[in-house]
Amino acid sequence: MDDRTEAPTAKRRSEARQKGQVAKSVEVNTALLVLMAFWLLNISGGRFYQGISLVMHRTFSQLPTIEFTPEVLFSGMQDLAAAFLWILAPFALPLMLAGVVANVIQTGLFFSGKVLKPEASKINPVNGFKKIFSTRGMADLLKSIIKVLVVGSVIYITVRDNFGVILASSRMDLSAGVSAMAGLTIEIGFRVAAIMVVLAFIDYFYQKYEHEKSLKMTKQEVREEAKQQENPQLKGRIRSRQRQLAMSRMMAAIPEADVVITNPTHYAVALKYEQGTSQAPVVLAKGQRLVAQRIKNRARENNVPLVENKPLARSLFKSVEVGQAIPVELYKAVAEVLAFVYRLKPKGRKLATGRREA
Repeated sequence: MDDRTEAPTAKRRSEARQKGQVAKSVEVNTALLVLMAFWLLNISGGRFYQGISLVMHRTFSQLPTIEFTPEVLFSGMQDLAAAFLWILAPFALPLMLAGVVANVIQTGLFFSGKVLKPEASKINPVNGFKKIFSTRGMADLLKSIIKVLVVGSVIYITVRDNFGVILASSRMDLSAGVSAMAGLTIEIGFRVAAIMVVLAFIDYFYQKYEHEKSLKMTKQEVREEAKQQENPQLKGRIRSRQRQLAMSRMMAAIPEADVVITNPTHYAVALKYEQGTSQAPVVLAKGQRLVAQRIKNRARENNVPLVENKPLARSLFKSVEVGQAIPVELYKAVAEVLAFVYRLKPKGRKLATGRREA
């Protein structure tokens, strides 16, 4: 990891996020849930206590009159479960929402199916031991020990300072005793929650640091990604410029051509043959439609003969690239065209257009 000195790119971050690798602290979730739970108990603990008391009183008061048959017992259990759900719902729903909020504030709206995908490495005991005894595993162990010690100390100090209240509650009636112990429990809860919020704050930034460290890249990885992620617009401009240069070179070569064979409107192919130098005629330029028209105009400007031969023009355009010699199967047809052109030259005629049927 020593050679991973470069900051992660946007692509690297995106790929990691898709795999479920995000900076996240479980302590944030725990702290928020504990804080929310004791806040709910503080504002609605009385209602919760009254609801539980009412259900239990009604249940036990009906026991002497209940006929204990399977049907009655099943119906009674259903009613009891529904009553407890009704009492717990105002507490459970905010806690579920708190869990969602804890995740969103850390990672945003995020879900990755790859996290749920089964992998053999996740259940490999060797990998499990490696994680336990890794630097990160030891850091997590130390963090857990510190959390237990701090939370345990807070609980001990709070109980010690309120030991008189605990003793006094044993001499109170049930309602007053429960109220006193509930108040002490909530006090302990808020103190523990405050400590856990501080620990969660520290742990989140530690997890963020470790996450950034794990995403760092080598210089070679950055260079390779840069090559793969070159600006598409830049690539397009380069290709466009290359086409323009190729077109310019092609048009510049037309004055050297011996003949331009046309379709006449769809194709135009410029050929050059140097006796004693080249084994076969070479295509200097070719094009169709607008490019073909430009080739013909350029040929006329430089007194290069234009010969109409539809089959030959089409065959040359489709089978031969610019700069290549014509194939053997077209030798005879091209030779006839060149012979026609060469016969005209000794007579001193400057041929601009011509027709030659193959």
